Amino acid sequence: MGKPRMIILIRHAQSEGNKNRDIHQTIPDHRVKLTPEGWAQAHEAGRRLRSLLRADDTLHFFTSPYRRTRETTEGILATLTSDDPSPSPFPRHSIKVYEEPRLREQDFGNFQPCSAEMERMWHERADYGHFFYRIPNGESAADAYDRISGFNESLWRQFGEEDFASVCVLVTHGLMSRVFLMKWYHFSVEYFEDLRNVNHCEFLIMRKSPDSGKYILENRLRTWSELKRERAAAAKEKEKKLISSVSEKDREKEKRLEATGLATSQNVVPPRKKWGGCPNGCNHAKYY
Repeated sequence: MGKPRMIILIRHAQSEGNKNRDIHQTIPDHRVKLTPEGWAQAHEAGRRLRSLLRADDTLHFFTSPYRRTRETTEGILATLTSDDPSPSPFPRHSIKVYEEPRLREQDFGNFQPCSAEMERMWHERADYGHFFYRIPNGESAADAYDRISGFNESLWRQFGEEDFASVCVLVTHGLMSRVFLMKWYHFSVEYFEDLRNVNHCEFLIMRKSPDSGKYILENRLRTWSELKRERAAAAKEKEKKLISSVSEKDREKEKRLEATGLATSQNVVPPRKKWGGCPNGCNHAKYY
């Protein structure tokens, strides 16, 4: 078959860690399982995948070895191969499934610390830049990029095999999906950091162009900058409506308050937090 006609990236379904982050303090990340809602999402993803396929398609699945991704794959296969409500053209024995450790989640360390410390770490990562920020005892997104690069290269070599499937499905994690696309489409670090996460069991579809042979990403990726603009526009519109509803009498009252300094002050931008350096003042000079 050679190069598949489609590559589909799927983020795992909702896990217990998505419902309760504190679970990572006692359960290793790779052992976190799906919630009942997550199983329902995985089953629905199988039905959606079935509707995208042609009857003569063949399938290769590559899944992260984490429990939540393996369970998502199981849920997808359950409905994809089911003969209910009609016979499936995709019998389970015809679908190859491979566990691929390079598709695993970014390593966030071992057992995670308390919620307050994790929140502090997320703020620090946001200030530092979450592509290069390395989690203590874990990885940076740049580290994950290195291993996904190796996977992409070996996957490309497999495309040269005659028995490779017509549809390749990668069941992985939100960040790893974005890292995969970053490597494939040569995204900049700035664009990667602007990308928002994909939803649980959301499909990212890369379809091969019959003309160029290149893979075209069919999804419109969501970004934080776009969300910020949308929120700013919504706030401006809300303020406009509020102003138009205020009576002339209220406007005069507002002016009097401003004159006496009692009006609400403008929001003050908090000073940027300092993460590096010595937290209690530097005294290293006395040692030199």
